[in-house]
Amino acid sequence: MSNSGGSERRKLKRFVRRIPAKFTTATVEGTGHVKNLSKQGLFMRTNCLPVAGEEVQIIILTRDRRKIEVVGLVRWTTAQLDDTTSAQPGFGVLIENRSAEFVEFFTDLLLN
Repeated sequence: MSNSGGSERRKLKRFVRRIPAKFTTATVEGTGHVKNLSKQGLFMRTNCLPVAGEEVQIIILTRDRRKIEVVGLVRWTTAQLDDTTSAQPGFGVLIENRSAEFVEFFTDLLLN
């Protein structure tokens, strides 16, 4: 969402990456890429937007062909932004289930 003050409001550092991923909710499924992620959240670029508040399962596809599953809650989508925003479509996720595979994957990002 827009931050009119211009300062960063996030508590955790985000790692900007372009990581292929696919997702499923109760109402929609799609593909796209993870644009950035932290230990507790991520932003996924996709043209197929879920509804804010839905539980989402995301499968991150790593370079070494591993599939990392993340379960979270859709917190917001770009469809909620005002008409003057030219943001590419996507949605933000609060990660609720950090699997051991995700923790290992995230730790590898920290070290590289």
